[in-house]
Amino acid sequence: MRTKLGDFLRGLRMKADISLRKMAADLGISPAFLSAVENGKKKMPDSWFALIPKKYNLTDDESDEFKDIAYESFETVELNLAKAKEANKKLAIRFARRFDEIDEKTCEELLEVLENKFKEDSPHE
Repeated sequence: MRTKLGDFLRGLRMKADISLRKMAADLGISPAFLSAVENGKKKMPDSWFALIPKKYNLTDDESDEFKDIAYESFETVELNLAKAKEANKKLAIRFARRFDEIDEKTCEELLEVLENKFKEDSPHE
């Protein structure tokens, strides 16, 4: 089954003109595992969030696109709150508890706030 993540990874391989076997070697995994990730049968390892943009010299926009697509492929998202500030914990817990109740308009507004906030703070711009 084709996935957005699989399409992105395949596109990355085509752009870099490398085989599935070569990309798997670059990532330190088997070709079978990479194929399973591309086909939505295995979850992408968290280490790839940092590894792929660095290894394949993705631009900031490409890196953001990759991360968005990768997160979309996850059925769950886990947050480690152990070292989080109290305000961050409170925000994460309230957001998680109300997640299914957030309407599309509010989602778009929240996304805009986050995107604008982190664009301003980005050291790359």
